Amino acid sequence: TGMGAIALAGAVVVGDLTHRLDDVADAVGIKPRPQPVASDDTLIAAVADKQDLVLAAIEATAAQHTDLADGLAPFAKIAQAHVTAVGGSLTVPTAAPVDPDPETAIKTLAQALAAASTERAKDANRAVSPDLARVLSSMSAGLAQSSRAIGGLA
Repeated sequence: TGMGAIALAGAVVVGDLTHRLDDVADAVGIKPRPQPVASDDTLIAAVADKQDLVLAAIEATAAQHTDLADGLAPFAKIAQAHVTAVGGSLTVPTAAPVDPDPETAIKTLAQALAAASTERAKDANRAVSPDLARVLSSMSAGLAQSSRAIGGLA
């Protein structure tokens, strides 16, 4: 019995070192659950805060320039979906003041979204989880597209 226990423990160690333990567990019917990585949890929290600021900037611009509100509404929905995707709250923080000139305000907003897109791409490269990397990459693409489209509102 002792030798069997030692052999089993050795097999588990070898399986872990060769990264085959999950495959073996899956083969015998055990569904392994990946453990969250602390760095990904920290990254998600930071992204949620930053996406809240993106949403705040869009909503503040729409509030300051009501003639642009209808054009900005779809982008606010996209930003809300991004916040929800990373578990952020939809309680919008106070945004930076919006330029009184609508054209300048739109250009500033488009630049902010482009910068956020670049940051989400960098965040995707830092993510350990492939699922998180996909979400952040998708978010980056959505922000880049939104930036170009918002720039067209000017």
